[in-house]
Amino acid sequence: MREAIGALEIVHGVVPPGVLPALEDLALRKAISTRLEDCGRTLINVEGGWTSGYRDDVADTLVESGLGVLPVGDRAVLVLLLLRTVAIPRARGNTTGETWGNTDGVRGTSIDDLAQNRNISKTQIKDSMSRLCSSGLVERRRSLLFPGPSLLRLTSKRSAQMWENLLLLAAPASLYAQAVRARRTGAVPPDNTLEVG
Repeated sequence: MREAIGALEIVHGVVPPGVLPALEDLALRKAISTRLEDCGRTLINVEGGWTSGYRDDVADTLVESGLGVLPVGDRAVLVLLLLRTVAIPRARGNTTGETWGNTDGVRGTSIDDLAQNRNISKTQIKDSMSRLCSSGLVERRRSLLFPGPSLLRLTSKRSAQMWENLLLLAAPASLYAQAVRARRTGAVPPDNTLEVG
């Protein structure tokens, strides 16, 4: 079990199926999950493979304390990258998979592509990209940039929040965006149905 937990904590990406017998056995996997939970971590199934990440309540506490939170500029660059590499291709039906880190059909981007956004300078993008690559949030393959393996450590709740945040950014006036804002604030969403008559 110790070896499995160690592998989950240091893996670059995910532990593929069949590599660690302890993760294949239901009872051992439950014991591993319990151990991780006791440490504020959680076992995450990523399309058949396994990794670990922070439990949602622990992540919430870290964010509230300002620990591990990306600077605003780095967040903006990461959002640009995710829009170009995952969100737009997925909206066009070009990608498969459920996670940010699945690169089937994902189109890589470059610093020059990202620099087409006039609100962030190329120098700022390069500086942010250096930090994002170091943290594993972005992966550089030759001259192209892709979502990094650290994004695979997001729980399903965190991943859904990222999708919602992108939607709020890309289509803030949509009914879905209104519903997301209402749910997050506890407000009643506006009734946008048309009256016939």
